Amino acid sequence: MSITLELPPDIDEAEARRELAIALYREGKLPPGRAATLAKMDRWDFEALLVERKVRFPMDEAEILEEVRNALRHR
Repeated sequence: MSITLELPPDIDEAEARRELAIALYREGKLPPGRAATLAKMDRWDFEALLVERKVRFPMDEAEILEEVRNALRHR
């Protein structure tokens, strides 16, 4: 799915992508990797942005363990 938006001149595309990705992540509608892709950021930079913005990670223990397993597999 794609959408087209006309942004006000004081908001650039990168900023809009970051804000949308953060909002969808915060609502639990996107996992961190997909939110990072939407924001056109690598996963670790996106997670650093979440920490900077004091956004809680809405993952339970099982999801965190799965993320760690996936990261270790892709090392």
